[in-house]
Amino acid sequence: AYKKVANRVKPVATTMPAHARIVRRFPEDPLLSLPPVSSHPPDFIPGTRLTQERMDDLGVFSNNFLWPEEQKLVAHVLMNNELALAWDESEKGRFRDEYFPPVIIPTITHTPWVHRQPPIPP
Repeated sequence: AYKKVANRVKPVATTMPAHARIVRRFPEDPLLSLPPVSSHPPDFIPGTRLTQERMDDLGVFSNNFLWPEEQKLVAHVLMNNELALAWDESEKGRFRDEYFPPVIIPTITHTPWVHRQPPIPP
């Protein structure tokens, strides 16, 4: 899209303040909380978020690329982690604060490029 010169964003040379850095922390080993995966997964049973209709939309069972046992394994892994899936905005979540603190977006005070003369009354 065309942007007028007056609407151009002019970058400002500055540094990122230390309080706005994003620090990644690992309070616990995330691999320890993973549910175990069976070598003989059960047949797919629809859940609260991963319904049969959504599973059909993913096309796991309709392709011939995976063997039937692999298809069941994919469905089993998706069902174990179905709360991590979101199909619309109401199901969307966010990272836990223990791992990622809320993001701070630093701003700077605006300094005008041109100081306009205030109007002189008649």
